[in-house]
Amino acid sequence: MKINRIIFNVFLPLIALGLILGACQKNEDLLTADAKTGGLVNPSGIIPYKLGVTPTFNIDIIVPKGPAIKTLHVSYYYMRGSDATQSNTLSFDIDLAGANASADVTKSIPYTWSTLREGIVLPTNPQIPATDLDPTIAGFIGDYWMFSYTSIMEDGREVINKQTTKVSVANFFAGTYDVELLYFHPTAGGTYPTEAYGGLRKLKKDLIPASPFDCYTFFGVWTDNLTNINIDAANKVTITFDRAAFSGDPNNAANVNSYDPATGVIQIYYYYPGAGGNRIFWEKFTPKK
Repeated sequence: MKINRIIFNVFLPLIALGLILGACQKNEDLLTADAKTGGLVNPSGIIPYKLGVTPTFNIDIIVPKGPAIKTLHVSYYYMRGSDATQSNTLSFDIDLAGANASADVTKSIPYTWSTLREGIVLPTNPQIPATDLDPTIAGFIGDYWMFSYTSIMEDGREVINKQTTKVSVANFFAGTYDVELLYFHPTAGGTYPTEAYGGLRKLKKDLIPASPFDCYTFFGVWTDNLTNINIDAANKVTITFDRAAFSGDPNNAANVNSYDPATGVIQIYYYYPGAGGNRIFWEKFTPKK
């Protein structure tokens, strides 16, 4: 009786474990066999439509090699930022005919201001101006068109892509920049002005339009605070912040904010006080090619 009990206590759990593992293996095989993949595309992300200097532009869509996509369904609408009013939604299809099954495919959709606004109607006025040189255009800075993408697969499935394209009504210096940042810290390391704390930091920053003359981006290396850059008609640069910080270099009055209209390069200097002294930042924004 004791031997039977030992056999029961030892071997029954092992048998149960074997059944569980077998069941898991079976489910895993079934999941692998039935899983559906593919349908994802990589469209342009944020595109600034720079008023007066953007006669035409392309939305580029990269369709990676993979399960065949029959059609890419594109839908888009316009959002008026001042009161969060959304327009009607328009759509069109791009015929891929499964071409991505054998190689990556790139599709480019050309746009102008006229083709962007064609067919778009807002439920209340003001409507989108007929040209980007309209006298009232400043009031539309920060508005945007939002494009979404759904892949229609050869097997009939519809795959909604999370990646979207945002075409924002922007001023002349909005866009993506390569940034070289020098951060001089009084106690953490380095020596002003020859050796920055952490060395030369290379970043990518988007200057997001807020008005015809203002863009904002994140402060220094921290994304939870903002720096606002204003460039006026005389190319004078003024910077402000949403935290306690100050424009300029307290150690060198010759370091002044500047903008070069020939190259599009923006240079700014700012600092904030803290324990042990000022934290000083030099940032050079070069338009990304």
